[in-house]
Amino acid sequence: MKRILIVLSCLFILFGCSIKSNSEEKTSKVVGIIGVTSIDTLIYSAQKDEDLINKIEKGFNLKNVEDKQVDNSDLKLTLIDREGKIEDFEVNYKQNIYLHKGIVYKLDTKLTKLLQEQFMN
Repeated sequence: MKRILIVLSCLFILFGCSIKSNSEEKTSKVVGIIGVTSIDTLIYSAQKDEDLINKIEKGFNLKNVEDKQVDNSDLKLTLIDREGKIEDFEVNYKQNIYLHKGIVYKLDTKLTKLLQEQFMN
């Protein structure tokens, strides 16, 4: 009987820890985005533009590898998280692709529209 109680209590502890870690991952860690175009530099912060940052971050998390090369980038994005870690992306609107850490990914059409609305002049 004691063994069953010990096993059940361990399961509850492990289950509780796993729920906590899943909820922590859902909150955005990105606190700022810097977008550099050929004309302008735009900065968005999580304090004022939290919804926009969440949408952009979600779009870049959908990673579909594309067998292309980025000819030239229309936009260079830098995402900064709470720990100060920086992630750089190079976006090409015409090809619907972006470059991240040397790998080319397909850009989602919704994200392409959103980026063009926010960063194109």
